[in-house]
Amino acid sequence: MIDELRLKNFEGFKDEKITFTRGLNLITGRNSVGKTTILDAIVYTLYGNVPGIENRLLVRREKGVRDMETYLRFRSPVNGSKVEILRFAELRRNRFATKEARLIIDGREVQVEGLEDLRRRITRLIGIGYRAFNWIIYSRQGRLNEILEPRREDMDAILQITLLREISEQLNMVIKDLKGTESEYRIMKAQIIPLREERVEELQREVNELNTELEDLKSSLSRAEDPAVKRLLRKVRELEEAKAMLLEAVNSKKSILARYGLKDIGSVKREFERLGERLKALEANSKSIEEKIKKLRDKETKVFGELKVLEDSHKTRLELKVKGVAKCPTCGQKIDEETLSSIIENEKLKIADLTERLKNMQSRREKLESELELINREINEIHRRRERLNMLMNSVSEYDVRINEKKSIVNSIRLDIEGTLRRLGLDLDPDDPKLYERLTEIFQAPREI
Repeated sequence: MIDELRLKNFEGFKDEKITFTRGLNLITGRNSVGKTTILDAIVYTLYGNVPGIENRLLVRREKGVRDMETYLRFRSPVNGSKVEILRFAELRRNRFATKEARLIIDGREVQVEGLEDLRRRITRLIGIGYRAFNWIIYSRQGRLNEILEPRREDMDAILQITLLREISEQLNMVIKDLKGTESEYRIMKAQIIPLREERVEELQREVNELNTELEDLKSSLSRAEDPAVKRLLRKVRELEEAKAMLLEAVNSKKSILARYGLKDIGSVKREFERLGERLKALEANSKSIEEKIKKLRDKETKVFGELKVLEDSHKTRLELKVKGVAKCPTCGQKIDEETLSSIIENEKLKIADLTERLKNMQSRREKLESELELINREINEIHRRRERLNMLMNSVSEYDVRINEKKSIVNSIRLDIEGTLRRLGLDLDPDDPKLYERLTEIFQAPREI
């Protein structure tokens, strides 16, 4: 039942962690080594007090020590839940004060309204109150005789019949009063009996209410032992886990879509198709520009050849003019100086014209090549983005499959819970986020009377 106990500045323990095993745990050791202190720590952490010891004496007596912490983890014998209790206390001017007390059930912290509320909740989780616990389960050293020969009021507290005994004694007193003298009877009949009768009726109503509450508690206990109840609580936990996994899958899908600035799978497909149309247009434009560039290259080659021939011829004529040669070295025809100068001048004009044409064609080609480079970059980017979108659609499809599977599981568990609630006669909503807590309260152990 008890799994772990942790102590800090509790009596003789400065900082200690004690782990318990399943079944019987035997604590042995010499006197004054802390065996009883371990038991005191368990009782204090559960109920906030240790019988026969002032709380301020529980704080480790060491210079400078003011704070004390205890932690206890155990399994509830009532519903099997994992319970964790933490208490934080301190000494203020030699007065003991609890700074904080926390209760955690199955990993979820439960809000408590003060120390008494915490004690009541622990009583329900353990199935026994503080006084009964200290008589039935735990006894400090030297109290064996008190257990073997308990006082009647202590036994009444253990058996939880104090109130019924008080009611019985009051009824006996009323009967004894009615057996007085005739004169006293007349006085009582006129004055006291009506009051007593009214009190008896009031007590009878209280007894009836207690009996009704007792029957309700017995009914809750019998239903809590029903295997259907345990299965229902397990299914409620399964439903909570299935809903959490469904929500995680939905949020993961939304996160992936949001990363690409998209809302749903339809927008992904539309974006994929839009990029496909854009890709077709760019590829057609790229092909057209490539053809233009090819034609310009062909023209450049032709003009460049003409220019090269003309430059070679012009160079030869310039050499003839400088040397004063009157015959053409190619055809042998006589050429006078004036004609030669005219030919040279015409060649210069043609060379300038061809050079300008070549530059313009090169400029146009370079411009087209730059434009083609930009288009190819965009084409490559579109290919990459379409590939990512395709991967995204596959991922979203996988998430859709997971989401549908989780929805199917959630609906199946919900229908199972609805059927069990109807069979148990409970008008509760299977989708209530606090369903497990409500069921635990309905099937809880009886409180101390």
